[in-house]
Amino acid sequence: MDGAALRDRWSRLDARERRWLVVGAAVVAASLAYAFAWHPLVRDLPRAEREAERAQARLARAQDAVAIAATRVSTPARQPLDAAIRGSMARHGIAAADASLEIAGARAALTIPSVRFAAIVGLVDTLAREHAVHVVDATITARVETGRVRAELSLAR
Repeated sequence: MDGAALRDRWSRLDARERRWLVVGAAVVAASLAYAFAWHPLVRDLPRAEREAERAQARLARAQDAVAIAATRVSTPARQPLDAAIRGSMARHGIAAADASLEIAGARAALTIPSVRFAAIVGLVDTLAREHAVHVVDATITARVETGRVRAELSLAR
């Protein structure tokens, strides 16, 4: 049917039939809007709320990380590598005589035959935060004595 035939058919309908057709078309339009727009939106709300909660948790963790990073020294001291390592060892109670240190350019190999595990953790943290010296490779082996380890660290700046 073309547009002229539809207009003729519409004009031949009486007022009551026109009203029923308009009401029927409105009901069909409302049903389609509900089925394809409103219902999917409402059904998706719980998932969106869960995602929002996860995003808020990620944001809180990121803000905590930023706050922690802000407390760190912005520019590490630039001492020679061996001086930085020996000074940090002394701060953590590791005597230079108890360890062997080999320096090759910007890399170092540090071997400590017997040391408290907590001292190694503190040493690595201090080297990273204050001197920009990071662990490239590490082998930590438990010793017979409780709380003591053998530590072989490869360090680089």
